[in-house]
Amino acid sequence: MKHRSRLFRPGRFLLALACLVSLGPEEGFAVDQEAVKKGLLEHLTYLSVTLGERSIYRPANLQAAEAYVFDTLAQMGYAPRRQSFICQGEEVSNVVAGEPRHTGYYLLGAHFDTVAGSPGADDNASGVAVLLEVARLVRGENPPRPWVFVGFTTEEPPAFFTPYMGSRVYARRAKKEGHRILGMICLESVGYFRQEPGSQSLPISLRLMGYPTTGNFIGIVSDWRSRPLMRGLEGALKAAARLPVQSLAIPLGGHLMPEVRLSDHANFWDEGYPAVMVTDTAFFRNPNYHTERDQLETLDLEAMVELTLGLAHFVRQAE
Repeated sequence: MKHRSRLFRPGRFLLALACLVSLGPEEGFAVDQEAVKKGLLEHLTYLSVTLGERSIYRPANLQAAEAYVFDTLAQMGYAPRRQSFICQGEEVSNVVAGEPRHTGYYLLGAHFDTVAGSPGADDNASGVAVLLEVARLVRGENPPRPWVFVGFTTEEPPAFFTPYMGSRVYARRAKKEGHRILGMICLESVGYFRQEPGSQSLPISLRLMGYPTTGNFIGIVSDWRSRPLMRGLEGALKAAARLPVQSLAIPLGGHLMPEVRLSDHANFWDEGYPAVMVTDTAFFRNPNYHTERDQLETLDLEAMVELTLGLAHFVRQAE
């Protein structure tokens, strides 16, 4: 019998390769999942560990987060630009990459600021990390529709739901300039997942509707008008991500359940644009929400990789 070298065993090599590279939902499309995980970790580490709190009360850190999003997108080959305004006496800026064509475009966005006193790993370094990795994965491709990637500033108090909220500035200017936004996807706290029964709290109405009480799913929240966007995204995530997905549509711009309006997507609803929030449900699941305990080590990187792959799949197929 011929002995194989211990240094090279084809079976083990192929198994290791399969762990590093998986075929995506499009035939022949390969994704290096370890590269995605590495990228997510780099973004999360810089934002939530190196910088930590990124609130308007720490303007140097907020500006550093803005610069990080800008520079990272530029290094990918985009031509990002700043949409600047004054908040609390400080110049702050949204970071915008991609061309907002008047023929119509999709928008993927996440806010990079935090509340005071929190390093904001889940809220919302997780959303920014996924945003940047999706932008990297689809760079140089030609999806059916144009996409714009936006890092929003000043989502958190004291700017929250004021004219100085970064996403409100963007949405109102877009409306004034006649932008045709086909759909806006807001990434809001997307890194905290639990497998224990009872780890997911819910409003009583959703418990009665049978929504799960184990916090292992990603949620998609929509207003009534945005249901086609919600359904399309839900289908893409279920097809391309090994991650449970739950969706919810609320009539009247979400006002029947005010908790579903607590992020950047609501400003797009209010301007008449279709929009959804992708979320781990934040304070309904994460006990570290808006505290100093919202740290990197509490996040589930594997789940975030799956979400990233699913979102990239949607970018490639959305009409």
